Amino acid sequence: MARTRVVTYDGLPATAGGAHSLRVKRPHEAFRRVRDFVAACAEPPSSPAWAFQVAAGGPEEATARLVALATERFGGPRHRARTHTEWHVRPDSAPGALDVLAEAGTDAVTSYGHSLAALTYRTPVRLVDPATGVPYPDITPDAFGGFAVDGYGRLLGESGVRATFGTAGSSLSLWLNLPADERLPAGVRHLADNLPFRLSAKHWRLWSPTRGGSYRSARTPLPGQG
Repeated sequence: MARTRVVTYDGLPATAGGAHSLRVKRPHEAFRRVRDFVAACAEPPSSPAWAFQVAAGGPEEATARLVALATERFGGPRHRARTHTEWHVRPDSAPGALDVLAEAGTDAVTSYGHSLAALTYRTPVRLVDPATGVPYPDITPDAFGGFAVDGYGRLLGESGVRATFGTAGSSLSLWLNLPADERLPAGVRHLADNLPFRLSAKHWRLWSPTRGGSYRSARTPLPGQG
């Protein structure tokens, strides 16, 4: 049986700024946009991971207040570094973490203008076929032999989202896998209809199997545009 080809969207790579802006300042509204996108376009995630961070380099009083509040709500930090302190956040505590960001306000920034505090959300997902409402049956990691596209754990056949909700703004990174056949245009339209930003035309790749059992990729135009 011929092995499947797949089209991926990497939006956006670190070289292009790292993520799409969610174009809203309020953390709760930014989260709503991500939640609605995932609900419309993907199978419900089974194991999302949440983390709260307080960055270094901000006003001392505001930083100390946020660290104390995060420790009170989430327990002791799981990681301390020169650049930030990080806490694990249980899913049922995520709304409270968003409240902390909202209360801190958009003036809570570092000396470089970055968010002084941020909540990150990361989860693997399976995109759904808009024609059927269920995940594409042939777009799974197993279908591509668990092929890793990089050293960061990303696999062909497994999509993922990573959102950052911060005091200075919020963003969304996407790793999307779609079938490279007649279902592709409708799948891309469905994504575009449910995202609060335009998909980049430059970050699509077509992955094809090689004779050696691996996969190679080549840039491909935004599906439906060329």
